[in-house]
Amino acid sequence: MYGWRARIGSIAATPSDIFPYEFYQIAPAGLTIMPTSLSIPQVKEKDLKQGRDEIEASAKGLAREGADVIILGAAPMLYALGPGSDRVLSERISKLTGVPTISNQTAMMDALRALDAAKILIASPFVKETNQKLKAFLEGSGFKVVGMGGFGKVKNADINRITRQEAYHFVKSAFNSHKSKEIQGILMPCANWPTSLLVKKWETDLGVPVVTSNLAKLWAALKVLGIKDKISDFGSLLSTKL
Repeated sequence: MYGWRARIGSIAATPSDIFPYEFYQIAPAGLTIMPTSLSIPQVKEKDLKQGRDEIEASAKGLAREGADVIILGAAPMLYALGPGSDRVLSERISKLTGVPTISNQTAMMDALRALDAAKILIASPFVKETNQKLKAFLEGSGFKVVGMGGFGKVKNADINRITRQEAYHFVKSAFNSHKSKEIQGILMPCANWPTSLLVKKWETDLGVPVVTSNLAKLWAALKVLGIKDKISDFGSLLSTKL
């Protein structure tokens, strides 16, 4: 068995190669990912509701196959439900499956707190409407959103096609547009665009910590599992806060 230390169950919004690729670039030896996905082709309420209806079945499947921890992705499906819904969902799935479960939204916010980042710039692949919902969720959870930048994508298939070069320059531009606002951290939601392998470059160039969806998921899973390997080269969250 390759996951001889632990197997991490992951429920994504849609089938994607991004998180598995980034995971195996970053994760310590002996960990594997068990990926599954919902059917959320677009970041629109109809599709997000369908995802909320499917998540229990996916979680039961991961538990049946031996996941040691489950990370719930598709954070936008929680935005309309309001602050606290991330923990309610995680607790329900954990009770249902008997497997420790954490929402990606919880993981991202916990990561920001661990980095003492209360004033946040959102840099997302989403449209303005989705960013506004995330802003309300974060501010209802105790953060201050001092700026937002969105790539303007609705379809997950289009998000998946954003290149690393496009992501890098987009985030730098968003930061430079808001840098007068005392940004303490950059939050980059969505597991479906190539961001986590760029975090060290952004932190070096911009001088603030960066939390991506996929780094937060891995960080949260390692904390639940009690795995404390030193992980360098992928930003301040994994290198100093395990």
